[in-house]
Formats: sequence, C-alpha cells, structure tokens
Amino acid sequence: MGNSTSSHKISAQDKAILDMKNQRDKLHQYQRRITVLTDREKEIAKQMLAKGDKPRALLALRRKKYQESLLAKTDAQLEQLEKLTSSVEFALVQKDVVFGLQQGTSVLNEIHKEMGGLEHVEKLMGETADAIAYQQVSDWPVMIALSGS
Repeated sequence: MGNSTSSHKISAQDKAILDMKNQRDKLHQYQRRITVLTDREKEIAKQMLAKGDKPRALLALRRKKYQESLLAKTDAQLEQLEKLTSSVEFALVQKDVVFGLQQGTSVLNEIHKEMGGLEHVEKLMGETADAIAYQQVSDWPVMIALSGS
C-alpha cells in the first residue's frame, strides 16, 4: 500500500508549471506581508502625529510609500508570471491538439491505403453502376414476359 510505482511521469513542462505556480503563491504571500507593513507604517504615522512627532511621522510615511512601490512592482511581476503560466499551459494544449491531428491524419491515410486510393473507389463505383445497368437490362425481358402473360 502506497509503495506501488506510478505509471504517470512528471514531465519537464509539468515541473515548470508547478514552479511558476509556486512562485506565484510566494508573490501572493509577499504581497500580504507588504500590505501588513504598509498598514503598520500608516498607524505609526498617525500615532506620531498625535504625539506631535512630525519627523518620525514623515519617516513612517516614507517607509509606507516605499512599501507601496514594492507592492506595485510585485503586482507587475505577478501579472507577468500569470501570463507566462497561461501561455505555457495553452502551448501544452496546442501541442496535444497537434499530436491528435497528426494521429488522425495517419489513421485516415492508412484507411485510404486499405481502400486502394481514390482511383480504386472510382473504379469500384463504375463497376457497381455497370452491374446495376446490366441487372436492369437483364430484368427487362423478364418483366415483359410477366406483364404479357
């Protein structure tokens, strides 16, 4: 139990997508930490202003502004990472579609070979039409004989 070998292999593409999603999650965690720091700096600035300590309030606001700039950079990185992840996942879907099209084309070509190609089908259709015409011609005297009796 639990020691059976899995028949599913993890491809390099799967690992790359997982790594990108892990990085995305780390960026989300970083954003949350920065947001907490920004809120804390804002509170410190309010407290310092209430105490009348304007220089420390300004320092807290500068730190808050710096944290907000980091947050904006993180947002840009996160957006790029999500675009890249989507592009990779879509490329993998396209790869599967192309593989399916190749397989379908191979099967169709094999069927055409088994049928003998277009010329063989046209010849067969011609022979069938000839056989139907011959049957109609040979049925004609029988029909005249039956209707004359």
